[in-house]
Amino acid sequence: MIGNSAYTHVRPLPNPHNDARSVAKSLRDIGFVVTEGTDLGRTAMQATIRDFLRDAARAQVAVVYYAGHGVQIDGRNYLVPIDIQFQSGSGMTDAMMDMDTIMAGLDDQVRTNILILDACRNNPMAPKLASAGPARGIEAGSGLAAPATLGAGATLGAGTLIAFATAPGQVALDGEGANSPFSAALTRHIGTRGLEVQQMLTRVRAEVVAATKGKQVPWSNSSLLGEVYLAEK
Repeated sequence: MIGNSAYTHVRPLPNPHNDARSVAKSLRDIGFVVTEGTDLGRTAMQATIRDFLRDAARAQVAVVYYAGHGVQIDGRNYLVPIDIQFQSGSGMTDAMMDMDTIMAGLDDQVRTNILILDACRNNPMAPKLASAGPARGIEAGSGLAAPATLGAGATLGAGTLIAFATAPGQVALDGEGANSPFSAALTRHIGTRGLEVQQMLTRVRAEVVAATKGKQVPWSNSSLLGEVYLAEK
């Protein structure tokens, strides 16, 4: 669970640290062991993800949740640490966390992986990224990109589900209260016993669409091989 709010060089976000804590509590309540971090720079994000991947190696189900700034560059998704700086020619992708790297660390023969990204929030970073590295052919799109390899069998185990707070290429709302519309709905349903994970996300989607008056439609992509229950029946 990572929630990044206190960005130093780009617009801070009020709610991600609240969102991560709320989701972390919901998962602890149903028996998950949680690795949690808020307002993390690059080094701290690397350490938190490393600790999580080590613990996940012994798990049957692993859940990744990230709230904060996120961008797509050349069709790949990156999570943004709070100490990111935009400097021409500095190799911006090296300063962020590549989602493909996290997915590769979770890839094995036995585990089910659930990745939940509330990371497509409207932010000023895409144009800055586009101007920071034109010589390298970087194209920074709005929102996050759909995973290109998930449906092609990239995950060899019990399958992977990736849930986005909104549709690919779109932006999600940070919310006017203490939580984003997506994390507020997710927290209400993620601990429901006997609710299959894709049915749970359908309920979350319906709530977010209603709360945002259709402006935000959560989206997911799955290679799960069977029904998955985060909370026991």
